[in-house]
Amino acid sequence: MKLTIHRGTNQIGGCITEYELEGWKLFVDFGDQLPGAPKSEDTLQIEGLNCGDTSKSALLITHYHGDHIGKLAEADPSIPVYMGHTAHDIYCKLQRRLTYIKGEAGEKATDILDRCKRVHTFLDGEKFSFGPFIIEPVKMDHSAYDAYGFIIENKSNDEDIVFHTGDFRTHGICGGQFYERIENLPSVKAIICEGTNIERDEKPAEPEFLIEQRFEELFKENKYNVVFVSSTNIDRLFGIYRAAAAANRPLLMDEYQFDIMKSVIGKEDWSRCGTDWEEYTDENGEQQSMPVDHYYEFNKGMLAVLHYNKTSKESPKFFIPDQLQRLINWKGCVLLARSTPQFTSLIDTFSKGKTKKYLSMWKGYLNPESQAYNADLAKSVGEDYEYVHTSGHADPNTLEQLFMKVDAEMIIPMHTSNPIKFLEKFPENQWQIRLIKDGETIDFENENYWADIETGE
Repeated sequence: MKLTIHRGTNQIGGCITEYELEGWKLFVDFGDQLPGAPKSEDTLQIEGLNCGDTSKSALLITHYHGDHIGKLAEADPSIPVYMGHTAHDIYCKLQRRLTYIKGEAGEKATDILDRCKRVHTFLDGEKFSFGPFIIEPVKMDHSAYDAYGFIIENKSNDEDIVFHTGDFRTHGICGGQFYERIENLPSVKAIICEGTNIERDEKPAEPEFLIEQRFEELFKENKYNVVFVSSTNIDRLFGIYRAAAAANRPLLMDEYQFDIMKSVIGKEDWSRCGTDWEEYTDENGEQQSMPVDHYYEFNKGMLAVLHYNKTSKESPKFFIPDQLQRLINWKGCVLLARSTPQFTSLIDTFSKGKTKKYLSMWKGYLNPESQAYNADLAKSVGEDYEYVHTSGHADPNTLEQLFMKVDAEMIIPMHTSNPIKFLEKFPENQWQIRLIKDGETIDFENENYWADIETGE
């Protein structure tokens, strides 16, 4: 088996990886570059993916974040595409929403939505074959629901096998079960591993359940609560839902957000295993236990789905029935907000002195010096807000746990802006870190693939 990372060895996002065997090509992800990415051209022409002979090619999608799937419509239409079943459902709802945008963004969403009609879906652990490859999806904990890594095996040689992690973490709602999964992984030639947070300090990432607890405390303190959060961050949405219920505040959301949350209700996957206790490492490095409710159900609290007032001749607004308005006046509320006129109009009706705003997504969107700066979001959030968020990616301690538990001949980092940091964090005398460059090919059958370990100098 041969490996080529076309993009992603020295930047976060824009991921494109190729596995080649006997002339057959298996691509993993075809993503947009993140805003301001300076590392490579965005118009890559890749033989077998978007040009040339595609008769023996397939594309696997790890999850629905744009830096992994954003170029889906640019893949040759003849290529079979595979994606998690629920992730596909959520992604289609997202793209359908984006088609309402006028101009290039809406046109792109329309093209992607059309391509999604021909996507094959799979379930966790459900092996399937493509040419000489055997692929086993491995469900991963990530800020995108139904995210996957892949065990990719050569049909004719069960020792020719790799583990492609995709994006992952272990501090989400279902993160504890990740270790159970990797305990059973076979020995592999290589772990192709994301390294988004390799530059983080040694402090473990804050678990999602603590984010939920913080929200509960804040919601109890403040009558009107406005949370700016990604509508596809399922763990966070349900954490906010449970926190609002515990604080006895009605939870308000629009039809789109409700539709996204309904995608996971009743799913028979690893998230539906009841209340349990999981271990985590606190900021002092000590082992602690946390109660985790794995159920994604609307079974408590006061939930209100907001509809648009289509009769309004003024700026777009939500229709708020009198009964709901009385409840909001009495109980306050928690609003899942976006930076649109409808939400702005509603927020303006809340008492200023009793309203608290929160940002529950990456801070870079509010930084004017960041290429990802979102002026509309920054205006909606304002300056007086509280930051309540945790990463969707593995911290260095989690990476080390993975490397200790999975027997691999080499570890190849990607999805990182500082690959050299891997050599500092995981020294060569203990860990077999192999740094490669975009476009470089490794032949796992070549006995000399250890020669000239790349240092980046």
